[in-house]
Amino acid sequence: MPRTDHPPLRLRLRALRTDLLGVQKRLVADHRGFVRYRVLHRVFTLLADADANQRVFIGNLPGYGRSLQHDNLSLIIGQGLICSDGETWRRQRTLTQPVFNRALLERVVEITATLMTEVVDGWESARERGEPVDVFSDMQTLTMRVMAVALFSHDPKTTANDFVDTVRVGLEVVVRRNISPVTVPLWFPTRLHRRFARHLRAVDDFVADRIEERLADNDRYTDILGDLIRAYGPQAGQHRRELRDQVVTLFFAGFETTGTALAWTWHLLGQHDESASRFREELARVLGGRAPSYDALGALGYTRQVIQESMRLYPPVYTLTRRAATDDEVDGHRIHQGDNLVIPVHAMHRMPQYWPEPDSFCPHRFAPGRMTTQQRRAYLPFAAGQRKCIGTNFALTEMLTVLAVAGQRVRLTPVDGHPVEVAPAVTQYPRHGLLMHVEPVGPA
Repeated sequence: MPRTDHPPLRLRLRALRTDLLGVQKRLVADHRGFVRYRVLHRVFTLLADADANQRVFIGNLPGYGRSLQHDNLSLIIGQGLICSDGETWRRQRTLTQPVFNRALLERVVEITATLMTEVVDGWESARERGEPVDVFSDMQTLTMRVMAVALFSHDPKTTANDFVDTVRVGLEVVVRRNISPVTVPLWFPTRLHRRFARHLRAVDDFVADRIEERLADNDRYTDILGDLIRAYGPQAGQHRRELRDQVVTLFFAGFETTGTALAWTWHLLGQHDESASRFREELARVLGGRAPSYDALGALGYTRQVIQESMRLYPPVYTLTRRAATDDEVDGHRIHQGDNLVIPVHAMHRMPQYWPEPDSFCPHRFAPGRMTTQQRRAYLPFAAGQRKCIGTNFALTEMLTVLAVAGQRVRLTPVDGHPVEVAPAVTQYPRHGLLMHVEPVGPA
């Protein structure tokens, strides 16, 4: 039988704005992963349970659709794969899935290796000057450039900056709307709204021009946008707005999250010498100083475990949200139609009932055959089920390539005294950046 409903807890808006991650962790610990809470007039249902994940993301997919947070996010990215629902989402997924094939992943390796080599050259120059590097900023810039080249075949910095500024200003708008009890319409001329509108127009104009180029002569292009237009076929011209939403969605999902994940991975390797040594030994054994190929990445088993463990400790997308379309029962908990479900991924990734020594960095947790069924259900860096991130393999390929290129040339160590503070926006990022020293890698 479902457990008895209780009146929702009352939380102060200021508490969430001040320490959202800490509040969610305390709620999970104090209420065994399930609690309703009210922030002024809005009620949310916090759900942190591995078996519940199976129900929400896999067992009853039609029963859990887009949420208030998706509505707000759509202001930036439109009705692409992240924010669409129902039959529209299924049609988009069917058209887009074939684009993420081996040929694309091989291009991702080449693009990433070339651009990461430039980054490492810059890091070595900084070392010669005796200066640290901000790994968070560098990884954000790198992944932004990779996505620009993969999507549009070129890397104009002014355009990339428009994208970045739109994403960052837009995320500020989204975060405020997610937790605010009063939604201010975008037409209301606040300074933030005016900045957002200006950057969004620049992005829309750029994407529209790229779409028109490909509609005029798509045979010249082997990028994601070109592949998408080929997937849409003769009807592509009738779907200009949807194509815009798809590529802006892919850019948003593919650079901010991956760049943040890479930054945390370098931070963790810099703190754990034994894991870092094993990582470099694997690179030396598998690659022997060579640039990575797509096939060679498959042999970097420990490096992949490092990434997986990093994304357990610091999942960039730290919270997933859904809205219940019908009444339901999830692992003994009663869910009501219209409930706003909050799945605190960052808290679930550190729940001791699933992860022994949950705060420790232990890449071997992800060694073949080690993960339990409950751990697989509790691990959600890319969500799960049919709506698992379509770019999962893209992101993992990009991260493996970054580590393979840089790890053969340099090692990064933390700067003593530099504050490392986890802060939530739409991603979980280091508020003050991540300053690290660059050191050369000695002979294997």
